[in-house]
Amino acid sequence: MIRCRDPSNGFIVVHCPKCNEDRIIHFSCNSRICSRCGNKYVKKWVEKITERMYDVDYSHIVFTLPGDIWKLIDGKWDCISELYKAAFMVLQETMSKSAKQKIIPGMIEAGHTFGKDIKWNVHFHSICTEGGLTKNGLWKNIYFLPYRIMRLKWKYYALKIIEKYIHGFEQITLEFVEHQYMEGFDIRRIKGKMKKKEIAGYIARYIRHPAISDRRIIGYDGKIVKIICENSEEDFTVDAFIGRLIKHIPPKGFQVVRHYGIYSKKKYVKKKIQKDKQEIIQNYFGRKFIKCYKCGGNVEIILFFRPNYCDKPPPKKQFGEKISDWVN
Repeated sequence: MIRCRDPSNGFIVVHCPKCNEDRIIHFSCNSRICSRCGNKYVKKWVEKITERMYDVDYSHIVFTLPGDIWKLIDGKWDCISELYKAAFMVLQETMSKSAKQKIIPGMIEAGHTFGKDIKWNVHFHSICTEGGLTKNGLWKNIYFLPYRIMRLKWKYYALKIIEKYIHGFEQITLEFVEHQYMEGFDIRRIKGKMKKKEIAGYIARYIRHPAISDRRIIGYDGKIVKIICENSEEDFTVDAFIGRLIKHIPPKGFQVVRHYGIYSKKKYVKKKIQKDKQEIIQNYFGRKFIKCYKCGGNVEIILFFRPNYCDKPPPKKQFGEKISDWVN
């Protein structure tokens, strides 16, 4: 990730016949936590997910946990995985009670383990439908939710799950939290009555993004990294910054964004989408065409430089001679 788009890791030079311009494209790391590569995949994911969403009203709801609990589940991804399900259970049970019948809402949920200062802070952002499908397959709108009941339910399910993953003196902390938060754990409705066309930007901003964006990193001198936290600035050594960052990388196979209710794989019926002819041709020949960032047309690859990854990047002298004609 640190050497993402580093020229010594390889690059290609492309030529656009329409614009009559050459362009150097460096190879990226494709890491999920990389702020540059992550942004590219977020855009593609947002387009895909908004296309499959139903044209109904949505709410952005955040399920939070008290700070005393964060350390108890630090790095316990199996526990966090169960908390995802608990958040949906709370929503479905509360909506069904409001509707006085069992309904199935839709939820797209993302678990965040980081706060503004990149500390361990477990909470869940969710885009929820304001209503759901009844047993007869009819849509019923639910615009009011009793959040007092939701908070108590969220506290009950969360503590029940976390209790399975702790032991020893940690039990004392859990008992303290249980008595300290008599009104339940905080659930906030950030925004409601959002239309489908609003959702795309919202999902990109809250549901799927890296632990820290490039714009929040305001300084780096080789030893100290300076970032913006809320209205203040905070300094980290390089090791401390990287340590905080990689702490939020989930284990392989862990689904950061999950779909429940009418958006789950079992319930959702895929819409038939007619593929573009250009895409079919690309898949048939087993190659992908690179688009020009100006005109959008296909460009031609005129130089491909791939260093020997098995050993090490080429020496500076060889590297400089290789691209001097193109850079100048």
